[in-house]
Amino acid sequence: MATLIITEKPKVAERIANTLGTPNRYSKEGVSYYKVGDVYVVPAVGHLYGLKEKNVGQWKYPVFDIEWVPNYVIDKEAAYTKAYLNNIEEIAGKCDRFINSCDYDVEGEVIGYNVIRFGCKADTKNENVKRMKYSTLTEESIMKAYQNLEPINQGMASAGLTRHTLDWYWGINLSRALSIATRKAGKYVTLSIGRVQGPTLKILAARELSIKAFKAEKYWQIELLLVKDAKQFTALHEKDKFKTKEEAEKVKNACGPTAIVIKAESKKFKQDPPTPFDLTTLQTEAYKHLNIDPRRTMEIAQDLYINALISYPRTSSQQLPEDLNLRAIMEKLSLNHEYQDLCKQLLQTKLKPNNGKKTDPAHPAIHPTGERAQNLEGYHKKLYDLIARRFMATFAEHAVRQTITVVLDNNKEKFIASGTATVEKGWHVYYGPYAKFDEVELPPMAKGEVITVNDVLMHEKETQPPKRYTPASIIKEMEKRNIGTKSTRSQIVDILYRRNYTTGKTLEVTSLGLNVVKTLDTYCPEVVSEKLTRQFEEDMEGIQEGKAAMDDVVERGKNTLGKILEEFKQHEMKIGESLGTSAVRAIKKRESLGKCLQCDGDLVMRESRYGGFFVGCSNYPKCTYIISLPKAKVRRTGNCSQCDYATFAYGDKGWRFCINPECPTKKTNKK
Repeated sequence: MATLIITEKPKVAERIANTLGTPNRYSKEGVSYYKVGDVYVVPAVGHLYGLKEKNVGQWKYPVFDIEWVPNYVIDKEAAYTKAYLNNIEEIAGKCDRFINSCDYDVEGEVIGYNVIRFGCKADTKNENVKRMKYSTLTEESIMKAYQNLEPINQGMASAGLTRHTLDWYWGINLSRALSIATRKAGKYVTLSIGRVQGPTLKILAARELSIKAFKAEKYWQIELLLVKDAKQFTALHEKDKFKTKEEAEKVKNACGPTAIVIKAESKKFKQDPPTPFDLTTLQTEAYKHLNIDPRRTMEIAQDLYINALISYPRTSSQQLPEDLNLRAIMEKLSLNHEYQDLCKQLLQTKLKPNNGKKTDPAHPAIHPTGERAQNLEGYHKKLYDLIARRFMATFAEHAVRQTITVVLDNNKEKFIASGTATVEKGWHVYYGPYAKFDEVELPPMAKGEVITVNDVLMHEKETQPPKRYTPASIIKEMEKRNIGTKSTRSQIVDILYRRNYTTGKTLEVTSLGLNVVKTLDTYCPEVVSEKLTRQFEEDMEGIQEGKAAMDDVVERGKNTLGKILEEFKQHEMKIGESLGTSAVRAIKKRESLGKCLQCDGDLVMRESRYGGFFVGCSNYPKCTYIISLPKAKVRRTGNCSQCDYATFAYGDKGWRFCINPECPTKKTNKK
């Protein structure tokens, strides 16, 4: 009985084959596969099948008649997947047992499930169809999974198929509806929206509108500059904010050269170690400490996982169960020179992690496998260090911090000085550079002491608007509201940017994005309904748990969308008129990289006849002004905060630059 093991990526196929024995490597159409005895290990390359409209004809909506077909049929850019599918189909004919060894999550289940039922033409409920389940790609984990095969997870597969179906229904139908509406209004532009993208954009738009509506108000603060035992510190007036300058000046003028301590309190508190990483927390910490956006964090984490350095990253769990053999992982991690001393200290303890509340039935929290992390560079090295140190920190002792609060009387005006400092580092030692806290130490003071006032300052300030979401904070917000999945949230944020609905490093919603939300909220609010999207997320969770039927959820989704589209058609012309002009304006603005420095044209991206890209003028050939770009692949990141010209990034380290040769930042650097 020959066996076919299907993996999600080529490198995983190689790793599994090498674990099972000494493989023979073969290649066909440039795609490698392996044979160990009577076991074939053959890679897919992500999704080999996608959804397509059955009877492609007139461009219309609604469309619900769809089918699964090979991806290369749908997308010309997926032509390379044909060789992988041909490989699988040919080898499947030699086999009578099939094993899905793709990533153990909803997407991995769907990838393997479709390959087995379409490419291998096998019944997924047959006894000869199995599942390999693992959370790391170490030899031990792979062998254990191979020796303990499970049936296909039908609930997980059905949930994934449902998600793909509903996302296709929503994305294709609503995008067609928007585009047809704008064309009927005389604007030939293509707009799009999706089941999860709509509600996410609405959250971002609500924040943007609150920022635009914000009116700054002036206020004043009075601050004492004090000194004791040659140590300087400050204290703010107990009222904090004064609404009028006159009131603040009155207090300032009343202050004298000394202040008396009327109350001094010191309080120590324990600071528990952090919980193990789930994907969202990893993405937020990587953004905070390493300035890596969530999408890139996911890509790097996936690379580390494929190289058997960390566990599976797409997890919601904040728990490290005992059956992971945590001591063995810590012992292996100690073989990495930079963690040797820290691991040895922890190995002298009981190794009990500070597990969080969140769980995931498929995978534990993200953790290092302990395998030697050799030859890592750039962000891969940095992200691995963050994961390794987080893992160690979860086992460490709590830290102890001390807060001191002192109330001072200065001519009957009360001022408060406060500071918090770390007394015992505890887990801070293990988390290293990522344990960042404000350290403000005050000199020891006792009630009745007279403290010298060096100066009395009056600060004029303004209230600040709400902060925009960052890519990391919106992902955290989406998780909180149960919108999207851990695997797709960062992709959704990226899609909103590419569709010109958001811009900038902090997510500023463009005028087009605001108009899309306003228009849809007016004429068909369910398209941007957070409640509706959350309900379908819960339905899909129910399918996975065996509490809901796939056909029922799909049918309900179809009926709901049908009603939404009926409502849309009633207002089609108004929607098109509302969105058409702003879409054209936004596209023109997005394509422009800034004004030409030699004429009245716009700078735009152009492709060289020799390959590669450069920046040229829209008035070419009348104007031949050009700006060269690096030969490496570049990607636009937004606009320069100093001159508003386009900014780009290139390379693994994401080097950023402004295209404007006269940018003030470049002039500053030259000096």
